[in-house]
Amino acid sequence: MDQILDLVTATRDVAGGPGGLALLGVAFFVISLTFLPRPPACIVAGAVYGLAAFPVVLAASTLGAVAGFLMSRHLLQARFRAMIARRSGWRRIADAVDSQGFVLALLLRLASPVPGSATTYIFGLSGMRLVPYAVATLLGLAPQTFLFVAVGAAGQQGALSGSPLRLALLFAGVATTAAVIFLVTARARALLAMRLTLDP
Repeated sequence: MDQILDLVTATRDVAGGPGGLALLGVAFFVISLTFLPRPPACIVAGAVYGLAAFPVVLAASTLGAVAGFLMSRHLLQARFRAMIARRSGWRRIADAVDSQGFVLALLLRLASPVPGSATTYIFGLSGMRLVPYAVATLLGLAPQTFLFVAVGAAGQQGALSGSPLRLALLFAGVATTAAVIFLVTARARALLAMRLTLDP
């Protein structure tokens, strides 16, 4: 966890402004290819860069997911198939992918029971085409990415603001966003469980 926080914070220390955002994008590209958790990194990105981090984090995470998809499909098939074979939850998802590609990819990005990089590699081994996969990934990652970046940005603004009213409004906005995304995620999780259960 400390490595994630150091990686994101270092982007600000190495280069401010647009250069720092570019390095932030590289950091999230790398994170999306690993099994490191994204939420804490998103919160730190929001605290360091504010809401300006959101499009960078979303774009870099999507591009990393596309790169992982292509690696799984063309370079490391045997390795990823062996990883999936050892985990029953991953196998169930892999079995469902070809019949429910786009919808399943979207639901998994909204509320995945497995790490996001595992989802990436599972889809790379499926018959799903790249463009639908990339669109589902972008749409599915957007809500939670925005929420976690907004939490970090609100914390940053709260620390800089001397006004209790402004601080209360900031956190009320974040709480409302969190509630909406929680409801969407809960619904997605229920739909995902149903699809994985009913898939032949």
